[in-house]
Amino acid sequence: MTIKVLSGVLALILWAVVTWERPAERRFSVPLRLVNLPAGLMATGSVPQAVDVIVSGPRLPVMLLASGSIALDLDLAGAGEGVTTFPGLDRRLTLPDNLRVVRISPALIEVRLAKQAKP
Repeated sequence: MTIKVLSGVLALILWAVVTWERPAERRFSVPLRLVNLPAGLMATGSVPQAVDVIVSGPRLPVMLLASGSIALDLDLAGAGEGVTTFPGLDRRLTLPDNLRVVRISPALIEVRLAKQAKP
C-alpha cells in the first residue's frame, strides 16, 4: 500500500511540473506613461492610455506576473516641439528573463508636442 501511495504522489508531482513548465501566453493592458515632459510643452493629439501586450513563457511565471507590475514609460527628455516617435516598444518593457513579448499593439507610438498656450 505504501508503494502505491508513494507512486501516486510522485506521479502527481511529475504532472504538476510538466503542466506548469509548458509554455503559456497571457494578454495584458499595459498603461503608457509620458515621463520627463519638457517644460513649456504639452502632448497634443491622441496618445493611447495603454497598449495591448501578449507575454509568453513558462506557465507559472506567466500566471504569476501581476498586471500592475508592468508599465511602459515613454521618456520625452530632450524632445522638442513636433512629433517624437517611439518604435520598438517591446524592448522598452521590463519583464523577467524567462518571459518575452509575443505581440504589442500598437507597435509604434507617436507623441506630438506643442508649446503650451500662455494665459
